[in-house]
Amino acid sequence: MIEFGDEHFRDLCRTGRVAIEIGAIEDKRQSAVRRFWIGIALVVVLAGATFWALSDEETLGFGITLAILILVFGGIVAALPLGKAGKALKIPVLETLAEKGGLTYMESGFDPPVYPEARKALFGNWLNGQTFTDLFHGQDEDGRRFALYEGTLTRRSGKNTHTVFSGQMYAWQRRAKSGGEIVIVPDRGLFNFFKPVAGMERVRFEGDQEFEKKFEVYAYEPQQAMMTIGADDRRLLLELRQQGRVFGYIGPEDAFVAATGKNKFEAGSMFRRVSGEERVRAVFDDVCAGLGVLTRLRAAID
Repeated sequence: MIEFGDEHFRDLCRTGRVAIEIGAIEDKRQSAVRRFWIGIALVVVLAGATFWALSDEETLGFGITLAILILVFGGIVAALPLGKAGKALKIPVLETLAEKGGLTYMESGFDPPVYPEARKALFGNWLNGQTFTDLFHGQDEDGRRFALYEGTLTRRSGKNTHTVFSGQMYAWQRRAKSGGEIVIVPDRGLFNFFKPVAGMERVRFEGDQEFEKKFEVYAYEPQQAMMTIGADDRRLLLELRQQGRVFGYIGPEDAFVAATGKNKFEAGSMFRRVSGEERVRAVFDDVCAGLGVLTRLRAAID
C-alpha cells in the first residue's frame, strides 16, 4: 500500500480532474450559498404563511407542527446544493488518490467488509440503522484484502434515535489464521458482567492497568487472546481510544477495528471561503491518516 507524500499532493493539484475542480470550486460554492439562502427565505415565508393560515384556536397545534416540518424538510432541501458543490471536488480527489495508490474507491452502496461478522459481538442485535460511505479497498502483494471506510450505526428508543457509533472502520485479512474469535470493547464499568458473546471468557492483562481501565477483551481461548494482543497492539488501541471509543474483532481469518471519529474525507464547509488547494489538502490529509492507521493495525494484529 502506497505511502502518499507532498509530491503526490502537488501532482494531485496540478493535473487532471482535480485541477479543473480546484479552479471551479469557488464559483460553485458561491452559487450554492446563494441558492441556499434563497431556499431558506422561501421556506421561512412558506412556514410563516402556513402558521398564519392555521392560527385559529382549533388548528393552532396542527399549524405549529406543519410549520416546523416545513422548516426542517425545507432546510434539508435548501442545503442540497452545498453538498453537491463539496462532492464536485471531493469525489475526484478520492478517486484519483485511490487510483494512484492501487486501490478502489466507492462513495456508497457497498457491502462493508468484515463488519457483518463483527456486528453482533461489538454492537449487539438492536441496531435500527446503518450507513456506510467512502470505501477504500485493495489487496497487498500477497493477495490479502484490506479496507478503510466510514460508518454510522443508530438505535431507536421510542421516538428518539441514538447514535451507537460514528467514525472510521478498518478491515483486513490476517496473515495468521486461528480457530477462535476475540472481541475488544470499551470498558462498560458496572455492566461488564454481560458477555458480548455467550461462552466467551474475560481476558485479563494484569500487567497493563491502563489498557484494563479502557478496554474489555473476551475470547473463547483466553491464552490465545493474550498471545495475539501484544503490548504494541494494546498501545495502538489506547492511542486510538484517545479520540473516542474503539471496538475490535479478531476472527479466524479477518480482523476489524472501529474507531470513533469525526466525518472525514470532506471538502469542508461551503459557507467559508477557502482556496481549492486547502480543501484538497484537508481531504488528502484525511486519506493519509486513515491509511496510516490501517497500515499500523495490520502490522500489529496480523
